[in-house]
Amino acid sequence: MYAIKVHNLSKTYKNGIQALSGLNIQVKSGEIYSLLGENGAGKSTLIKILTTFLKPTSGNITMLGKDIQQNSIYIRSNIACVSQQTSIDTNLSLEENMMFQAELYKIPKAEAKKRMAKLIKDFELTSYLKYPISSYSGGIKRRLDIAMNMITNPKILFLDEPTTYLDIYHQIELLELIKELKEEDGLTIVMVLH
Repeated sequence: MYAIKVHNLSKTYKNGIQALSGLNIQVKSGEIYSLLGENGAGKSTLIKILTTFLKPTSGNITMLGKDIQQNSIYIRSNIACVSQQTSIDTNLSLEENMMFQAELYKIPKAEAKKRMAKLIKDFELTSYLKYPISSYSGGIKRRLDIAMNMITNPKILFLDEPTTYLDIYHQIELLELIKELKEEDGLTIVMVLH
């Protein structure tokens, strides 16, 4: 089964720039799919369309067996997107950030706490619980941002340059963790990389 099917997708912006032209891709459920390309290749445009933040000019997209334009609310409730810029509130603690995300998705508090504990362990964030987020390195913030988005138990996870701010050791570590999450949860992951 395919988690994502894109057929003949095009996107032309109002200023005349064509970001996508006749794109066709198929992403199997439980697959890690990488979008690799230089700046301006249309990777971020594609992610914005797949996450329903941007409408295509033409083409068809099916995600989780449903047309995304007709079922955008369903799609949004089953995906998570970690953008290039972190979505962490530095005025909140690590746990408060994760619980806030859970509240946005109406996850019951007991279930959210259970998921949060597992994610903190999986993403090796336990030793950072007592420190303010403003003191975290870029790499730790990135790990927290991904963990925070995973609390919703998405079926599809979009990662826009997930290794930004990470040294090579932590890049490899994060990619291994992403692979483990995919295998454990059957998660479909779409990653944008340079």
